[in-house]
Amino acid sequence: MPIPEGFQNYAASLGFSDSETLGRILEILFDGDDDAIVTKAMPGAVPEIAERCGLSETRVQKVVDKLFSRGALHRTMKRADYFLLIPSIIEFRDSTVIYWEDMPQELFELWHKLMSKEISPDTPIIKDNKKTPLARFIPIEETIKSENMILDIDSARKIFSGAELISAIPCACRTVLKKNDGGENCPAPEKALCMSTNGFARVALERGVGEQLTNTEALKRIDEAEKAGLVHVVRNNVKEDMFMCNCCSCCCAGIHFIRELGFEANAPSRFRAEVDVDNCNACGTCEEMCMFNAIAVDSEASIIEDKCYGCGLCVANCPEKAMSLEEVRPKESVRVS
Repeated sequence: MPIPEGFQNYAASLGFSDSETLGRILEILFDGDDDAIVTKAMPGAVPEIAERCGLSETRVQKVVDKLFSRGALHRTMKRADYFLLIPSIIEFRDSTVIYWEDMPQELFELWHKLMSKEISPDTPIIKDNKKTPLARFIPIEETIKSENMILDIDSARKIFSGAELISAIPCACRTVLKKNDGGENCPAPEKALCMSTNGFARVALERGVGEQLTNTEALKRIDEAEKAGLVHVVRNNVKEDMFMCNCCSCCCAGIHFIRELGFEANAPSRFRAEVDVDNCNACGTCEEMCMFNAIAVDSEASIIEDKCYGCGLCVANCPEKAMSLEEVRPKESVRVS
């Protein structure tokens, strides 16, 4: 169906101004008479929105509560009363999948169709993307040589061992795939592996999803993710409020965008894989393990440098210890705000 009246600008900002699939998604989520009126007056607190749109505060509050419970709105961590539409298509999908407790099956199917069938190299959000990625890969820690300084910004364990509050929530990518009868061979453990710290963790727990973890429990899940062959993705900055996804190549949207569409959904780590050709026996394990098609094996393994994201998966799994991670980007390459 076409984009519902009043949501054309929002659909265009998400990069799908002509998508009938997104039109139906919006129709399901924003199904009230006043939803378009209220959301058009955002961002803001309920009194501000009411003043702009001409509805009573009671009516605006009812609309906001419904949409927030469906994951169709965000509120800021600094102001819990300040609501806004979700600015990116991935965040929009994730929020609805995670937070709408009784989300209809049709919406799972629509999100899967939009993400797997309708995003292409010609989609505006990919073709015209010039933004710095909001997330980046960090390496599996054991794969960094001891002479390299392991910094907090590159250490999943330091991020979570020092956090005051930690939550774990189900992975939206895996949830959508399972709801569409996929992901049966996914190597990820059943336990929730998308984890957040401090402010992000507080938001998730206040919304009643996921579970609170101790620091020890979080570190155990990091170990389980690495043993399953998953790679770490964190916020592309340095703050106390962090998230970390543990991603597989079979389910995760960001890796799909990188592999199939050439879209840098996530920034690389500060490291890149290197091959010790004297020890390489061309067994092909690294090529098989690489999620980014960044390794070619002939008489020996070689790294396709512009495709390597420095996750360390090849290093961790090389039976001959012929792979290593070398630091190629300075600490300053990571955003600090």
